[in-house]
Amino acid sequence: MIVAGTVLALVALALVLPAGFDSVRGLNLRAADEWRARLPALATRAALALSLDTARLLFRALTVVGWVAYGVVAWCVFRGARFGRRWTWPVAVPLALLVAVAMPAVLSTDVFAYVGYARLAVVHGLNPHVHTQVELVRLGDPTAPYLRWPIASPYGPLWTWLSVAVVRVAPSGAVIGAAIAFKVIAALGLLGVAAGARLLVNRAEPGRAHATFVLVALNPLLLIEGPGSGHNDVAMMALVVAALVAHAAARPRVAALLVGGAAAVKLVPLVMVPWLAVIAARAAGPRWPSRLAAAGLTTALGLAPLVVTYAPFWEGPRTLAGLQQRWNAGDATPVAASPSPSGTAAGPATTTRPADASGWRRVLGALSHAWPALLVFLWATAVVVMGQGDPALRLATVFGVLSLAIMIFVAGMWFPWYLAWTWPLALLRFTRAHLVLSGFLLPFSLMLMLAYALPPG
Repeated sequence: MIVAGTVLALVALALVLPAGFDSVRGLNLRAADEWRARLPALATRAALALSLDTARLLFRALTVVGWVAYGVVAWCVFRGARFGRRWTWPVAVPLALLVAVAMPAVLSTDVFAYVGYARLAVVHGLNPHVHTQVELVRLGDPTAPYLRWPIASPYGPLWTWLSVAVVRVAPSGAVIGAAIAFKVIAALGLLGVAAGARLLVNRAEPGRAHATFVLVALNPLLLIEGPGSGHNDVAMMALVVAALVAHAAARPRVAALLVGGAAAVKLVPLVMVPWLAVIAARAAGPRWPSRLAAAGLTTALGLAPLVVTYAPFWEGPRTLAGLQQRWNAGDATPVAASPSPSGTAAGPATTTRPADASGWRRVLGALSHAWPALLVFLWATAVVVMGQGDPALRLATVFGVLSLAIMIFVAGMWFPWYLAWTWPLALLRFTRAHLVLSGFLLPFSLMLMLAYALPPG
């Protein structure tokens, strides 16, 4: 309960952060202002009474206590501790939903970018995979004060369609309500990840299944970056874990479709498609025509969600401009700042850097430094081809390690929510290797989250 308590204390702290609280990552205190405007005056008075130094100290202390407590729980589970069913849904559902609704998205503006890109399509009739956040500022869209990056949408087209659906049902001009809807989606995604993880572990070690659910659902990073900030990485991982569950249930075609769906949220799971094709080919028997047909069908199913959902947005290579800029060593030019109500820079984009051939050369240059991730991919492929045991858990392990390598060597920026790609998969097995992986993720997560309290400059 210490872990849940510290997460809820961080939620409360996010509501009362004083004006001027900023970090090297850049915060979004306008969101705290908006959330406080919907709460009694007590939160506003608390924000006025809290000093910057005290707020930073509290954030650091709560983050450290939460992660130390989580580390103790994880160590006990790896040593054989069990949890009963009463610690699963009765604890996880209220906690995830409370964090989603109560915590303002102060740590990132991404959830407002989801709303903005959807409004480009729904309200302004523009292609969010071609037009940038600058267009929202020019049009005076209500999301403009929250925007930071002058790029087109770097997210997958399936996520764009989901965003469009959320904005269509939201009241006209609503921003905060739509943002909360995305945070609730992240909460449901986290619960889905926990449920899928329990199903996978129950196949091999039934006694640890409930404990795995607890480790996933109460992970401080997954809670704060998922329901707390609304990042779509948790939704992506819900589809990845669902694919692993389908694969374990001997439904490889469904697994391929789900992996494709995850890649249509964010492209990272696309690396799993070749592995699924190899597994399908091996299961097709000794005849090469059958193997090639199985591999081809699996590949087609894995790519289908991406192709189908991209088709209505497709305007040639420039449709991928947002992806190019985001993965261009993480160096997209920030927007020009304008004062927010809290006095921090949240401001609107006034210029943009168009994608061009030199940009693609920079992408290739960045990838030239990513050879460690390529080596990990080759290792992962060898494990998939030659490994023994449960193929679903084997896929989970290699994708977890590879996604961590992609974050470190390819992504260009070490955003803490990228660790959501690895954390759930590191908790699916209880071997020494998984203990080492979790032991690395814990201080890494702590370090990245402590950066939120590190003042700029």
